[in-house]
Amino acid sequence: MVFKKIKPKKISDEIYEQIKELILTGKLKPGEKLPPERELATTLGVSRPSIREALQKLEAQGFLEQIQGDGTYVKVATSEAFDSFLEEFARKDNAIFDLMEVRRILETWAAYTAAERADEKEIAQMQEYLNEMKDAKDYGQIGYIADANFHSTISYATHNVLLIHIMNNIYEWIEKVSYEVRSRMYTDEKSHEELFNQHSAIFNAIKDGKPLAAYNAMNLHMDYIVKELNKVFKK
Repeated sequence: MVFKKIKPKKISDEIYEQIKELILTGKLKPGEKLPPERELATTLGVSRPSIREALQKLEAQGFLEQIQGDGTYVKVATSEAFDSFLEEFARKDNAIFDLMEVRRILETWAAYTAAERADEKEIAQMQEYLNEMKDAKDYGQIGYIADANFHSTISYATHNVLLIHIMNNIYEWIEKVSYEVRSRMYTDEKSHEELFNQHSAIFNAIKDGKPLAAYNAMNLHMDYIVKELNKVFKK
């Protein structure tokens, strides 16, 4: 017989699998704090010992970090060696331009793939961040966080776990680039309008399920950002 007896899963294993899946898919982000054990137990309808056992297993595998007297956090998915590399990398004169080359490779592919895979919830989230960018434009605000979050959501919409973690780990840099560019142009109505139109083109292509259009729109956006960064740093 090819059949095997099915073994019932322990409650703690089911909790472990659920939380791990949320981390791997980027729904729980690096540095995000989990609710207290009591709240998790109530939400999931399980006992606190089962929650504790699952969290301990996730911590042992490097997914979580429990800080005494503070709480449990999602651990950043990089090794200490990679963290050290990023610190050294940040000291390079052309670091921000190296980042933009990497972003172009990753984000044009991400836009293409998001147009094929994005679900309704991810499309709605992109729309929300686009609306925040429009509000920033209309009220003369910088809007750099909404910009960075928009790009981050595109990476989630690829449903590629590795890409999501890579983008999460360079999110701080994406936010920095957005701030550097937007802080120097947000009082320039024409430039701010151009930036908003570029994001709208990316969003519409993804929403309409047009991968090549999404790829091209993102590539044009990256061209524009590099041009503006050259002005900022007088390269």
